[in-house]
Amino acid sequence: MNKAVNEIRLFLFTCSGEDNYILKKCSAKIQTRFALIGFFVLLIFSGCLFSATCFAYSLFEGAKWVSLPIGIIWGAVVVNMYLLLLHTISPAIIPLSTKNKNSFQKSEKIINIPSFSMFLRLGFMALLAIIIAQPLNVFMISTTVESSIEKHKIVERVKLYALTNKELIKNELLNQKEFNQKIVDRLNEDLANTTKAQIAIIDNKIERDNQFIIITSKKLKHLNTIDSDLFLTDKAELEKKKLLNQLDNLLNDELASDADFIATINSTSIDGSLKEDYITYKNNLINLITEKTDNYNALNDLLNKSNFYIKTIQLVLIENPVSWFITILVCLTFLLPIYFKYKVRDLSTSLFYKNPNNQSDIKQLREELINTKDYKWLENKIKSINISSINTSDYYFQRMLIEHKIILEEYDETKSKFSEILTSNIKKYNKTSSDRLFHLQEKLKNINLLKYNTISQRISDEYKNELMIKYEYWLDSPFRTKRKNTPTSISNNEESLLDFIYNQEL
Repeated sequence: MNKAVNEIRLFLFTCSGEDNYILKKCSAKIQTRFALIGFFVLLIFSGCLFSATCFAYSLFEGAKWVSLPIGIIWGAVVVNMYLLLLHTISPAIIPLSTKNKNSFQKSEKIINIPSFSMFLRLGFMALLAIIIAQPLNVFMISTTVESSIEKHKIVERVKLYALTNKELIKNELLNQKEFNQKIVDRLNEDLANTTKAQIAIIDNKIERDNQFIIITSKKLKHLNTIDSDLFLTDKAELEKKKLLNQLDNLLNDELASDADFIATINSTSIDGSLKEDYITYKNNLINLITEKTDNYNALNDLLNKSNFYIKTIQLVLIENPVSWFITILVCLTFLLPIYFKYKVRDLSTSLFYKNPNNQSDIKQLREELINTKDYKWLENKIKSINISSINTSDYYFQRMLIEHKIILEEYDETKSKFSEILTSNIKKYNKTSSDRLFHLQEKLKNINLLKYNTISQRISDEYKNELMIKYEYWLDSPFRTKRKNTPTSISNNEESLLDFIYNQEL
């Protein structure tokens, strides 16, 4: 049992994005806090996976074998981004006051002032949380807005029907105008009146279609005006409901009119010179109305297949306060680990000073890391100390100590390699230069021995092999926060300038 609990705890440490090696040396309180952070990260992964799976399942119309991999990938991507942001947004491990521009010291305690980048990262986390919360809202409480979705479908059905058939109704009017002109041109007045009476059913249908477009356009415009207000009064809600019923009735009446017209139009006919023209006119009108019916059926099928996912999210947020509770809960799940990280730092500090086993040099080491005064002592102490011998619950102190030690050791190794390479290069340069001058020295030796000895000595002094060591401009290299010497002030005269160039102390 203890082994299983230990494995779960180590797994949660890994989920928190922190160092298991250091955490295993901390007290149970610190381990519990970081395990809690890891639990929240695991919870975020599970929520992202479920949210993305629900969204993909809806998007791909129930294709679960596609939805699940998408959910896993999305969950992994979000958690990786979250861990990166969590790592960068966590409190400064033990900041140096000389480098921390966003902090000030009050009663020997460093107080951090959130930076603009901090607010940006918090905002990005909150945005991620809000996006992830919406599929969860739809999954849990979408049934509460089903009636509103049906009303929205009515509006969309009327809009699409009016939009797609607007041109067809224009063609109806154009055909009507052309045929009426033929009646006027070819028939006398009495016969024209008789013919118009015979085809009155067609004229009434075309006029009805035209009025349908005009009336629905006005009512849709009025409905959009009402919907432009975020919060509707009871009167506005009642008016909206009335408009929806009117639009639904208008559409149903228009569809019934189309069906009746197709059923009765074939029973009408005219004789005379316009018989063939009438047949053509009637067939064109039948084709137009049949096309209108086909358009409606296609649109109706499309609307019935659509789940109006985005509209559902919008309606859930507007109509159901529970959706805001779920969204805020998800945001808190994303933001709480940041709060826990700040609190665990304070707890680490408290446990460190309460621990009676901490020696004075360890306390001094921690103080120097927080506010460095003796850089040389700090460097020597870090290099000489045995990290494994330090047993403290201050996680961030141990982590900063390990990081400092690694950096200093790597820097010393880099300087050693630098010195070795530069010394070797200087040695090669000295040998090459001496070899080039050797034959000239031999000539001089045969001419003037005394001069030869003098110049040879000078050449030997000039090309002497030396150990090259990197000069340090900083007291705390390689962290580079404090220069060794303050800049030398130069008086504005020639004597001071020459003195600065030739006599300054390095």
